[in-house]
Amino acid sequence: YSLDVDEEALDKFYPQIIQAYHNIFNRCAVRARAINADVGAMGGKTSHEFVVPHEQGEDAFIACTNCDYAANVEAAEFVREGKKPEAVEPLQKVATPDCTTIASVAAFTNVPTSQTIKAVFYWWTKWGQKDEDGRLIFVLLRGDLDVSEVKLINALGGGELRAAIDEEIVANGAVAGYASAVGLEIAPSLDESGIYVISDPSIEMGGNFIVGANETGYHFSGANYPRDFTVSRMIDIAQADTGYRCTICGGQLKAQRAIEAGHCFKLGTRYSKAVDATYLDTNGRPQPIFMGSYGIGLDRLMAIIVELHHDKDGIIWPDSVAPYKIHLMHIGKSEYVTETAAILYEKLRVAGFEVLYDDRKLGAGVK
Repeated sequence: YSLDVDEEALDKFYPQIIQAYHNIFNRCAVRARAINADVGAMGGKTSHEFVVPHEQGEDAFIACTNCDYAANVEAAEFVREGKKPEAVEPLQKVATPDCTTIASVAAFTNVPTSQTIKAVFYWWTKWGQKDEDGRLIFVLLRGDLDVSEVKLINALGGGELRAAIDEEIVANGAVAGYASAVGLEIAPSLDESGIYVISDPSIEMGGNFIVGANETGYHFSGANYPRDFTVSRMIDIAQADTGYRCTICGGQLKAQRAIEAGHCFKLGTRYSKAVDATYLDTNGRPQPIFMGSYGIGLDRLMAIIVELHHDKDGIIWPDSVAPYKIHLMHIGKSEYVTETAAILYEKLRVAGFEVLYDDRKLGAGVK
């Protein structure tokens, strides 16, 4: 952890730890990338995750093929492409029997999935809140995109999400599989009555959408925002993926598998305020401490090194992390052999080598 007097001091110190971590991984012969990451349960202002690209990694990140931008899939941003139609169509109800998925609706109405609006329902509870005290969250985004639940939770200020059940959806005036915000009573905020609708900005990148009519077997065509419906909040809640464009340079993004090797957080005053951890400033007044948190999983790092440095016969430790530089053993039990091995062992030690000397009076097979 680091403890600083203000945000400016933390901002100055934090990059030094990032560089130190790069130095550590480089010395371990591990090519790790520092990518933008979600702060998650740790909280705070900023975090960077160190990942090692590997096809069997448990994590995923998005990287631009043209510039240095890289971010965890949970935090990656991308350009929403598309534009408003030149001619706005009227809102019309159309029969769409047995069309309860984006793919089936798009195929039945003969439009691309990008001309549909996806409706996803969650049940949200605040931390420590009982499930029955939660509320329904209605999520809208263009049909060719997927929801990032991490972004969604962050937009709600934390808490827990689960998929809403049909009874909870119906109780709010919508119909699962045929839902939209058209005709619903929209809550202006989380503290007010009505259905709370969070939308991704992608619904502004297009128009004449196919959306649910909140009636089994029917959808609307020609739906346009904000003419035909409103939302409670518009914010990035979509997950980036391969082929999307970079917000920095416009280049193409690519999803990659990776192993997480370390994490750094700018915690700020989240924890110091919670426990009233202060210091006295130059005027003798207590001020909250600005914290940073930094971690490398040593057992995980060792596993990563093995994944990257081995052959068919086993581990090939990089020189900097090998437990010993030389493994010495004598094969044979004669006095000449053992004395020669002992002399060689001392010469190697004096020369500065780390030597594992197997001086047991046993056969080569045992050794």
